[in-house]
Parts: sequence; structure tokens; C-alpha cells
Amino acid sequence: MLTPGFKDMLNGMGRRISDLRRQQGLTQEQLAEKSGLDRVSVGYIEQGRRSPKLSTLYTLAKALDCGIGDFFA
Repeated sequence: MLTPGFKDMLNGMGRRISDLRRQQGLTQEQLAEKSGLDRVSVGYIEQGRRSPKLSTLYTLAKALDCGIGDFFA
């Protein structure tokens, strides 16, 4: 069971990843291709439904040309 604070953090991080993706004009499918993830995983992360590993965050940050810290408010 996720604590409310952790769930809020996942939701916020997911929204930020989604915002960064959209700012670059990428679809979830395109981000998935750039990062080597599948589209469903990208969608779940953006929705706050999945808690990604640090290595996944690094991969997404590299694909979005940003730092992992940019995913957090």
C-alpha cells in the first residue's frame, strides 16, 4: 500500500514527465522508442500508476535531454 505522500510524489513526477514530453512534441510511443521502454510503461509512469526504478528515470531523463531532478517539483 502506498502512503498518500508517496502517491502524490508519483503523480507529480508523472505529470512533469508528461509535460516535458509534450514540450518536445513527443508522443508516448515516441518517448518509449527513444528510451527503450514500452509505451504502456511510459503511460503508467506518467499516470503515477508505476514507481519507476532509478535506472528508468535516468533513461527517461536522457531521452528527454534533461536531468532526473527536472522530474521533481
